[in-house]
Amino acid sequence: MGQGLAEEWAPADLVRLMAQAVADFEALPDEASRAEFVSEPALIGDEAWDAAIAALAVHLCRIGGFERTPEWTRARERYSSRITWLTLPPGSTMQAFVYQRTPIYFKARGVMLDEANLVSV
Repeated sequence: MGQGLAEEWAPADLVRLMAQAVADFEALPDEASRAEFVSEPALIGDEAWDAAIAALAVHLCRIGGFERTPEWTRARERYSSRITWLTLPPGSTMQAFVYQRTPIYFKARGVMLDEANLVSV
């Protein structure tokens, strides 16, 4: 993700990486592998994407049936101070639709993303 930001990838491409992470997580053979997969990554330095990564980890924990999410996902630097629409251009008329379909753990971090974007096709 950090490399993609440094290379100025389009947000849609970065979101596709998130969908691929979900698919990779689901393919892991056991709980220990899944727990390692959601271990704390370094901060990227982009508030919205650092928040999105934490929200993605929470999403993965829910998929994996974890009792608790990792402590690092609740750190202050894993929340954005502004609302970011990862897949929408500014002023899009689709904001209400995407807001409705954004999981609460993304919303809480200021990141709006239709949950359907996390499914790899």
